[in-house]
Amino acid sequence: MANPFLAPKRRRIFPRLLAAVVALLAAVAVGVAVESQLGPRAPKTYTPPAAIPLPGASTSQSPTPTPLPSASAALTGALQLVEGTELVNGVRLGYPHSTVGAVSASVEYMRQIGSTLDPDRAAAVGRLVADASWSDAPQQLAQGPTATRKQLGLPTSGQVPASASVVLAPVEYQVRSTTADDATVLLLATYTTSSPGQGISTRMGVYPLDMHWSAGDWHVLAPSDNTNYSNLTAQPDSPDASAKGWQELKH
Repeated sequence: MANPFLAPKRRRIFPRLLAAVVALLAAVAVGVAVESQLGPRAPKTYTPPAAIPLPGASTSQSPTPTPLPSASAALTGALQLVEGTELVNGVRLGYPHSTVGAVSASVEYMRQIGSTLDPDRAAAVGRLVADASWSDAPQQLAQGPTATRKQLGLPTSGQVPASASVVLAPVEYQVRSTTADDATVLLLATYTTSSPGQGISTRMGVYPLDMHWSAGDWHVLAPSDNTNYSNLTAQPDSPDASAKGWQELKH
């Protein structure tokens, strides 16, 4: 599931925090930027999707992108993800206290946050991965699946059809503003939605997460700004992606 994840940002005033949280939920709900039809072994071709104003990622349709800081030089090149040493309620926890650990945790956490249509599941993930300072994370993250259901034309409560699903899959990364205990991780991810009324579609989105080391593991801080990363959207594994600083994630 935004964004680096730094202690000072946790002290920002509530209105800005709330606005940033809404932005994260939009990212999870829509994915954003570029859409493609899926097919077996089909070439990767992405075309702009119809405008769907959902809660949180940066979109190619957003006006005037905010100038971005330079990517951190602390970690570059393809990154081999490490697996958390603990499995709690289906979520991998227990990552090394390193930048590789921060990126690996962010991939797992964002995948879990963005790949459910169940508000209760999103809340459960929030209780596991959010930093203690983000006390409202379960309630706020639970709003994401509800917003997604509405956009997909699904019931906003109760069971959804068996054919309805959402899958967020990070494929490339960037690391910014790292310290020993904090890192802002940007993830370039595919966001695939399936519903009876709208069929299957895949979008590309940029998902920022502010990660903080506390209580012996990496955790997600509450979103603390509204930085627009839409100008970093790119087709994965392309010259454009490389030029924008994206690096491969190896699973």
